[in-house]
This record gives sequence, structure tokens and C-alpha cells, in this order.
Amino acid sequence: MIKKLIKNLNYGFKETLITFFVILILFMVAIQQSKFKSSNEYKGKQLHQGGIYIGKILSTPSKYFDKIQKDEFSKLNEFINKKELTRNGPPFIIYTSKNNESTQYIIAIPIDDCNNINLPLKFVCNYFPKQDVLSVIHKGYLHDRGKAWEILDKELHKKSKKIFNAPFEVFWKGFEQNKDSTTWITGLYYPIK
Repeated sequence: MIKKLIKNLNYGFKETLITFFVILILFMVAIQQSKFKSSNEYKGKQLHQGGIYIGKILSTPSKYFDKIQKDEFSKLNEFINKKELTRNGPPFIIYTSKNNESTQYIIAIPIDDCNNINLPLKFVCNYFPKQDVLSVIHKGYLHDRGKAWEILDKELHKKSKKIFNAPFEVFWKGFEQNKDSTTWITGLYYPIK
């Protein structure tokens, strides 16, 4: 009887010990993840090369923007693959209008040319111009890139420049290359005069 009780006690102790270590490891991973801070590096004035892109015109409630644009990029990639188009650079977003409630934008992927493409509704194939830009490189989570836009706003004001064209973001390294969002690199750009 005592042997049976000890055997049951040991099993409960082993199970408790394993559970404790699993919880401890998960807690340590969560702390390490929370220690990561995204960074922003102001790069100053640069010349951004233009090119032909295929894109989709969208309007989204601002609170769902990051999720919806990710889903829409997947659909745009499917379209590019189905039409056997050649990608010619990283994906980007052109912001046509943005406020606290909604964001109007074009998700875009550079391609070699737009000839003979039958485009669905809300799709565009266009040329994005070569232009001078003020730029910030944001490394890390997309949800906190608002600080990078603030840096651009301050620099625009400090340099007494005006925005010449629609602001845009280029996903130099994003969810397509790596699921770990701490490694993502996003360029944020203000076209200037």
C-alpha cells in the first residue's frame, strides 16, 4: 500500500516538475521577446529608383490595416504567379490617404512590364517615378513603425521641405522572407521637392 502511494506520489511529482519547467521556459521566451525594441534610423535625403509595378487599390479601417495588407499581398502574389509575371523588387505600399479611421493605399510589387495584362477590378499597372526622398529604416515589428513616420515629419519640418508625391513604404525584408518580425526591415519614404 505504501509502495503504491509512493509510486503515485512520484508520478505526480515528475508531472509537476515537467510542467514547472515548461512554464519556466515559456516565461523566459516571452521575456526575451518583450525585451526586443524596434529601431529607427534616419537615412536623410536619397534618390529612390522608380519602376513599373502591379498593384491593388484598397481602403481599409486603420485598425485592421496591417492584417488586411498582409492578406492582400498574398493575393497579389498569387495573381503574379498565375500570370507568370517576373517580380523585380520587394513589395511596397503607396499611401494615398491616411487618417485615424481609415487608410487608402495601393499595395504594389515591382514587375518587368505591364504589356498585355488583363487586370481585374481595382488592380493597376503603373510606373512609380524616380524621386528624391527623405528616408527612415525601421527594423522590427510593423505595428510600431509610427515612430519612424514621426521622425520623417520632424525632418521634413526641420529642412523646410514639402511632400511632393505620395508617401510609401518598402518591405526590404518582411513576412515573405522570415516569420520572425524582429528581423523585418522596412523603409519609410517621403518624396520631397
